[in-house]
Amino acid sequence: MRTRTCFATIASGNYLAYARVLRDSVSRHMPEAAFRLLIVDRRTAALDSELAETGLSATYAEQLGLPDFELIAYKFDVVELNTALKPSFLKQLFTEGYEQVVYLDPDIQVLAPPEPVLAALHDCEIVLTPHALRPVMDGKRPSDIDFLRGGTFNLGFVGLRAGANARAFLDWWERRCLALGFNDATFGVFVDQKWVDLAPSYFDSVRVLRHPGCNVAYWNLHERTLERSASGYTANGQTLSFFHFSGVDALRPERLSRHQNRHVPPLDPIVSELVQNYCAALLAAGHERYRGNAYGYAVLDDGSPISPLMRRASGCSDLDVSRPFAADSQFQRELRARGLAQTAAAPAPQGDNTLTFDAGDKRVRTVNSLVRLLARIAGAQRVALLLRYATFLSWGSNLPAVLLRRPPDLGHHE
Repeated sequence: MRTRTCFATIASGNYLAYARVLRDSVSRHMPEAAFRLLIVDRRTAALDSELAETGLSATYAEQLGLPDFELIAYKFDVVELNTALKPSFLKQLFTEGYEQVVYLDPDIQVLAPPEPVLAALHDCEIVLTPHALRPVMDGKRPSDIDFLRGGTFNLGFVGLRAGANARAFLDWWERRCLALGFNDATFGVFVDQKWVDLAPSYFDSVRVLRHPGCNVAYWNLHERTLERSASGYTANGQTLSFFHFSGVDALRPERLSRHQNRHVPPLDPIVSELVQNYCAALLAAGHERYRGNAYGYAVLDDGSPISPLMRRASGCSDLDVSRPFAADSQFQRELRARGLAQTAAAPAPQGDNTLTFDAGDKRVRTVNSLVRLLARIAGAQRVALLLRYATFLSWGSNLPAVLLRRPPDLGHHE
């Protein structure tokens, strides 16, 4: 008899150790459930061989049958693409006959049968977990502002049961993610996650699961007391079903997450135990081997790197982007002619965000000096308007459009 429930995750080739640890934890606590992996990477013989060694049941992203998949793979970076394909993958699993699909990010570990999730799916078709159940006002991060930017719900988990509401939700979510699944919280979008703030308003049969033992992570540890129990761990006295190790570095087990500054070493003893055990499991699963796997959609067919600006340029409406990864295409030739092409000598900035900007950084001080100079010359009000327009240009394909002498998208169209 075919299993009714499928657990699913999505990863690129450098995250195979994470997928293995998650798969093993699901198999340990839910042996009757299926486990499926979507590989978001260019297919190679080497990656095929590694997948065969892991025993993971995997589907390549290109096998989802999406129209214009090469363009989708080009316009999104690795994180955006992994998340943008989530609704499409979940839809495919339902077409294969599963009645319940539980998506978990690859950096999650199941620590006990997720009974609260399965119970909720008996009554509802869509189950979500909020980042936090009560505010924390300590001035550290993540804060309420971070949740407003990134989304109320953490989409490292979503539970779905086959039905009209789940189908309607997935159809809508898929369309939004494939068109606008960018990491750009300044403009109100954050990959697949921010969209789902709208789900409880748009769709029936949505359950907001407030169980303290589900999707425990750095963003809600301020409200959850973790303890050992006879069978594992508890959170606020209830079974800890799965922990989300977002931002954990397997080679730095003394740290919780690089995405926050609330929980610093020395960690709570139980949190420290969980993190150290998880890091050890990653290393045993081959993390140091797999983490060096290069992302196949990071380069053109001649090996040239693709910058974020080059990816966003694919949104300019009148360009021929039928061969986006072809270095000899008209599209790529125009990017080079306008100075948008990435070179190894001038790498694209990575990791700059409001957590990493430093007021003492020489570059920050230099820009601040230029802003003050411009304000003295042109006036503060004109500079404020200029900076607002510059913010607008940073959205989507607007800056590439201007550099390519095309009109920017003033209407914020899909």
